Amino acid sequence: MFFLMMGLWLVVAVSLGVRKPRGLGGTQLRARLDAVYGSPHELVPVAATSFPEADLEFYDRAKAQLEDRKYACLGDVEDVTLSRIYPQNRTFMRVFVDAGAMVRASVYHLHPRGAVVSMLQLVQLFPRHLRVVELTSEIGGTFLVTSNTAGVDRLEPPPEAKVDRLPLATPLAEVVARHEGRITELLRAHPERVPTHFEGLDGVIASIGRAHVVMARHRNKVGGLSKEELERLKGRPLSVTEEAFLREVQGKEPAPGKA
Repeated sequence: MFFLMMGLWLVVAVSLGVRKPRGLGGTQLRARLDAVYGSPHELVPVAATSFPEADLEFYDRAKAQLEDRKYACLGDVEDVTLSRIYPQNRTFMRVFVDAGAMVRASVYHLHPRGAVVSMLQLVQLFPRHLRVVELTSEIGGTFLVTSNTAGVDRLEPPPEAKVDRLPLATPLAEVVARHEGRITELLRAHPERVPTHFEGLDGVIASIGRAHVVMARHRNKVGGLSKEELERLKGRPLSVTEEAFLREVQGKEPAPGKA
């Protein structure tokens, strides 16, 4: 979920920031990155009925489909840290664990809001609704992640995470099958690696916390945003203005002669 929320903000910030470096610019983007990837996130149990704009039918369909595959539902939680940063985009995760306690799954519905996001949606730069299915396993220090967020996740994962992003429209059953197949592939290639077992909701939340630590460490290492990520988002080499924007994000001094 951390990648997806920052992917949303990155689209907005880059779309406006590189055009208005003294308005919504690199400093503001870095502040958001630091806020998201700074202190540990607080996840708290919530009632689904507290989110009237959430697609509860999607949550219930996903629950039924995962339970058919012997996944146990552990409850609904809200990342209140993200909610404080993005109050217009509050949502909750419904979390699950598989029968072998080797896979933690989460499903959530995001309806990006705000004037800028609405503009991006009109030109089809960001979908109006995101119904996400994400499965994660920890195997020998590697986070194996499979989700239906292709084209939405805009930031590179840390080296400790191996992420497979499938199209948004991928059926839940295909996401699950792909993830379980990746577990088999990894264990066959590295039989010495031991999967982490998730003991209930506390175990899942602890795993999310460990993932957050490696994400935060990686974001700090690349200065919040890398040149490669920004070029990939823009689809071309960076202009002089965009180079200045990136240096501002990374907290670097202006290039010689560009101050």
